[in-house]
Amino acid sequence: MARILVIDDDASLLQMMSLMLKRAGHDPILATNGQEGINIARGDQPALAIVDVMMPELNGYEVCRILREDSATAHIPLLVLTALSQPEQREMASEAGADDFVTKPVTRDDLVTHVDDLLETGPRNAPAPLREQTPPPQAAPSSAPAYQTSMPPVAPPQPSRPPAPLPPIESSLPTVAVMGLGSGVGTTTIAVNLALSKMYAGRACLVDLNTQVGRVAMHLRMMPPRATWQNLLNVAPGSDKRVIGGALMVDQQTGLAIVAGPTQPTSDQLSEGTLTYVLQVLSEGFPSIVLDLPPIMSQMNVYVLRSARSVVLVVGDDPAALMSVRSVISNIESLGLSSPLNLVLNHTRPHGISSEDLMNEVGYPLTANVPYEPDQVAAVTQGQPLAAYKPDSLFARTLQQLARQV
Repeated sequence: MARILVIDDDASLLQMMSLMLKRAGHDPILATNGQEGINIARGDQPALAIVDVMMPELNGYEVCRILREDSATAHIPLLVLTALSQPEQREMASEAGADDFVTKPVTRDDLVTHVDDLLETGPRNAPAPLREQTPPPQAAPSSAPAYQTSMPPVAPPQPSRPPAPLPPIESSLPTVAVMGLGSGVGTTTIAVNLALSKMYAGRACLVDLNTQVGRVAMHLRMMPPRATWQNLLNVAPGSDKRVIGGALMVDQQTGLAIVAGPTQPTSDQLSEGTLTYVLQVLSEGFPSIVLDLPPIMSQMNVYVLRSARSVVLVVGDDPAALMSVRSVISNIESLGLSSPLNLVLNHTRPHGISSEDLMNEVGYPLTANVPYEPDQVAAVTQGQPLAAYKPDSLFARTLQQLARQV
């Protein structure tokens, strides 16, 4: 059993990683931000550290660089966990001092394989004198000193570089990707009402790409769904379109067509080829396709964001959200979007941060300021989205305006 430090600002993913490591016989230590992780690493001296890349304040590359350049933590193997799998990201992780790289969403077997490999080999990307003289965490003690007096001084920290923007994907698909800044900000509420607002201009389809538990069907009282996007995992480009049609459900009250999300957490993902074909087929019948994305940068999400005609980032009105908005916007824009990002502030409580607070903090224009609506809880509970059942409310009119912009 080894003590493993996990640094990730997403509480749900942090707990999932902890459970994976415990089931593999390890002792996880959890940190919810980069600085906390650095402090724990210096004090507790874990056998290995797993570092998420996309974090506010200090991102994962900066955390790795600080840990590698500190003589108290330079011997700790570093495993970078990220949703970005492009070669540029791997190079940046290596330059920051990371020893290995694993892409989200990660399975338990994949995670444990990377962890056990690093525990056996020790740091692979540490300064040469350290690699030669510091044994792996599970190796027998060495009589050689951890550092030679002739070891050159550690280079001063270099300023972190923003991710290099990727070229946008050319796509003519009529898709709007809706992603939230974390859970609990009302992303699905915005996606459902945005899709309904799109129907003023024609038919619309809403695709729930959540991988934990899909909520679109819940919002429309269409549970349990007779099919989900998991039914399309084996759909090959050019195959029978009727299979895709079979995964569609239509809300009889509003006429909105949906592809539901899974009813249980899954590590499945639609491949880029399958997802492209599914969206192409859907676009033949629907001039607007809204995709509800989970707040993780999985390979599936990255492709959707890069190929979407419009991207909507939903921010909640919790003041704590201001700390990470700028970093998330930078990371999303580095993917190479086909159009400017649309920032939407969604008020889920009577009092919270104002639109001025948000724009002053992030220096980014606001596309929509969605007002607090006291009837929203009842609307979700009763399966009666306000865009359809209270179209004259300020909430619904704001979503109608957003639909025209995206």
